[in-house]
Amino acid sequence: MTEGPLAGRTILVAATEERAEAIATALRSAGAAAIPFPTVRIAPAPDRLELDRALQTWRSNDWVIFTSTNGVRATIERARALQIELPTRPPRIAAVGPATKAVAESEGLPVDAMPDEFRTEAIADALGTLPGRRVLLLRSSLARRALAERLRTRGAHVDEVDAYEARPSSPDRSRLPPPDGIALVVFTSGSAVQNLIALLPRRYVVALQDHAEAACIGPVTADAARAAGFRVVVVAREHTVPGLVRALQEVPVRG
Repeated sequence: MTEGPLAGRTILVAATEERAEAIATALRSAGAAAIPFPTVRIAPAPDRLELDRALQTWRSNDWVIFTSTNGVRATIERARALQIELPTRPPRIAAVGPATKAVAESEGLPVDAMPDEFRTEAIADALGTLPGRRVLLLRSSLARRALAERLRTRGAHVDEVDAYEARPSSPDRSRLPPPDGIALVVFTSGSAVQNLIALLPRRYVVALQDHAEAACIGPVTADAARAAGFRVVVVAREHTVPGLVRALQEVPVRG
């Protein structure tokens, strides 16, 4: 096995279908025996009428907020399907963190604001004065409502629109080792936590919680993992995939 800071540890990666293998590959480079177990499938929102209206009235907003890379991609894909060209200004664009910013700008949407702390609720603090401003919030159908509430307390008129949904995936359970052979479970979202529990037999989940510790991409995900019964020992300071991998390399976990 390759030597590294995670050498000898078996890590289960519960993430989206797009992310699970990439995270596992990064962890293997640090010596871990990483098993990708995609628990989340990103899909279009069930009702796209609200998203269609939001795209058609794009210029009427003062701000558009993207809370994830998935939200950017879903929005751009729908705009292309409707043959709508989104202008660079107006509105101004806010992104939750550097990964979301990079995807938005790669699609021709310059990002004007990003919080210093990569938490969804922190976006409100990065937008400045908001009384009377129109804000389009593009998010997952399962997203928490805390950001919208904070924006409204600052005087903004907020239009919440589901850009996509996070469905349970169909991973190959035959790849899983016995739960007592897993040292760590990596979670990248609350949906990844919930879907892992829904996809596995209850007996396996209980044994996994007993034997394995958990690492999370950010505090919101960590809250979801703790609420589900996992012992969280790592929370990435930078709430991105590279930040999560770095945090895992820096913090010892039980072998």
